[in-house]
Amino acid sequence: MNNRSPQKLAVEIGGTFTDIILFEDDGKQPKLTTLKVPSTPRQPEKGVLSGVDQLDIAWPDLHDVLHGSTVATNAVLERKGVPTALIVTRGFQDILEIQRGDKTNIYDIFYQRSRPVVPREWVLPVTERLDVSGDVLVPLAEEEIRSLVPRLLEGGIKAVAICFLHSYKNSQHEDRVRAIIEDIAPELLVLTSSELLPQFREYERASTATMSAYISPIMSHYIGQLTEKLEERGFGGSLFITQSNGGVLPANAIRREVVRTLLSGPAAGVTGAIYAAEQAGMQNIITFDMGGTSTDVCLINDGQPLITTENMLNNLPVAVPMIDIATVGAGGGSIAAIDRHGMMHVGPESAGADPGPACYGHGGTFATVTDANVARGIIRPKTFAGGNFKLDSEAGHGVIERLSQDLAMTGAQAAEAVTRIVEANMTQAIRLVSTQRGYDPRDYVLVAYGGAGPIHAASVANELGITRVLVPPHAGVLSAFGLLVADIARDYVQTDVALAFDLSPDDFRAKIEALAEKARKEFESHGFGANELKVFAGLDVRYEGQAFELPISIDPETVTSDLVTTRLHDAHYKRYGFAFENESAEVVNYRLKVVIPRKTKDVSVHVNETGPVSTELGSVLLRGEARETVFCKSETMTLETTITGPAVLEADTSTCFVPENWTARLLESGSVLLERKN
Repeated sequence: MNNRSPQKLAVEIGGTFTDIILFEDDGKQPKLTTLKVPSTPRQPEKGVLSGVDQLDIAWPDLHDVLHGSTVATNAVLERKGVPTALIVTRGFQDILEIQRGDKTNIYDIFYQRSRPVVPREWVLPVTERLDVSGDVLVPLAEEEIRSLVPRLLEGGIKAVAICFLHSYKNSQHEDRVRAIIEDIAPELLVLTSSELLPQFREYERASTATMSAYISPIMSHYIGQLTEKLEERGFGGSLFITQSNGGVLPANAIRREVVRTLLSGPAAGVTGAIYAAEQAGMQNIITFDMGGTSTDVCLINDGQPLITTENMLNNLPVAVPMIDIATVGAGGGSIAAIDRHGMMHVGPESAGADPGPACYGHGGTFATVTDANVARGIIRPKTFAGGNFKLDSEAGHGVIERLSQDLAMTGAQAAEAVTRIVEANMTQAIRLVSTQRGYDPRDYVLVAYGGAGPIHAASVANELGITRVLVPPHAGVLSAFGLLVADIARDYVQTDVALAFDLSPDDFRAKIEALAEKARKEFESHGFGANELKVFAGLDVRYEGQAFELPISIDPETVTSDLVTTRLHDAHYKRYGFAFENESAEVVNYRLKVVIPRKTKDVSVHVNETGPVSTELGSVLLRGEARETVFCKSETMTLETTITGPAVLEADTSTCFVPENWTARLLESGSVLLERKN
């Protein structure tokens, strides 16, 4: 008889490493087993499976697999989706080419817009037209659709997106086109914009729909392959996929809405950081996730991340709600290179997982941030990743020495220059989400995670005037940890433009209830009960005549037009520093976030109340000189321990550097708090 406790498996695929956590709950002290393995970008499931096979998993007792990956994102960035067509209202076939009139770099005289995922020859117009109210102006020419299907098949098209003018108000034409195509060619994947994103702005809606169609077969194939391999091992539970809003959904619910998984890896890390901060009694934080290829930062107020629908991937809009994360190409694998003017740059190019930094011993020939940290002595080859990942120290020192020769400086100076530059890049990313939006970073705690985040966090905090840095337990695999504590969540939206004073409280409630009913039916179809759902309502509002709107939260039971107008004034003042007190508020979108709270919420960590604490002395390069430094095994720290910098805390999944004038102490939650001395 099997007496194993119920288990859950969390897996997050990053650009360099795949993070894995096995959670086992015996009802007393939850047990977490963590593992980092190299990612396998060409076949992502290989890295996942090679990792899970190293763990002691009782497959019949494994209830859930929670998974986040870069498969969908990479398919867009590398343009490896399936051949896709877009069907549009006649006269609008240039919608993907025209895009918007703004430029991401107004000073670039050679600027070109990003290439759409669907080429113009496969943007196919058909005769139909709705007006702004959704009434039919021109009936759908169904014979045109039937004549298009053979052309799609002959052209090797695998997926079709449909985006008609004003279909967010009336989906009947899009629904009919999908029915005709699926009847004639059931092998084609067909997605409608009105189902995926029923909101106005045709270009953003068309871009989101085409991107989802473009990557859906790729992601569906990946999910199918992974599910099959897990079932071969005896897994019979549920597979959940993480979304960009920080929540998860069952795999079968995500297959037609794969676009919701874009940029989902960083979102899982934010979820884990919020949980760790709450356990430590902190609500206002800035997350700092430095991995192998990039650093992701996000500002959290009162435990809630900012959400945005103005997202870009490869300069193409993705209008589904996502956690507002700023990303900079600064990671452990970021390459240090000298430009034609003799200036050194670090990133955004990365050595990735294959071959990776030179010190990984896989053939890397470029100097990277990780190599610099090896050369400085902060990363020690014998203790890196708990001694489970062998490093080639000579190779790391060698590429830094070659870089130093090109810069006419010593190896020590070159190593520190690399870290100073990458830290300056990351500091700017934090300013982007804080000072540039009216928030003072000094009022926040920096939460550092990712394999490289705790190494650089305190130095970055120094530059910003931040005096506290929180390093969560299992910091190197926090994105995977975030999956364990993430809620099941889904966002809904419906455009319905009207002036607020024209709407009664019953009007507001009716719109929200219509979305809630849609949510209940969808969740019930996935096996969840309506009584499990928690519903959070909101509106996108603007002043009459404005082109863009701001989000506000509402309670459907107490909402009034006056309250909506007041909330708009407050939101506008907070964002822009002023409000138009005499202008009318206009409601644009109704939004709903539906959540099923996860039961895996109390993931407590055992902490040592008494010693012994395992420390030894070594040296680290600081300001060009070797300085005596304390090296401490993080798992031996106790609640009575205070470590004064310079020091290095070594854990199985990450390394933390404590600079001079900083101290480190263990909290009861299991996190380590770094504090700057006055």
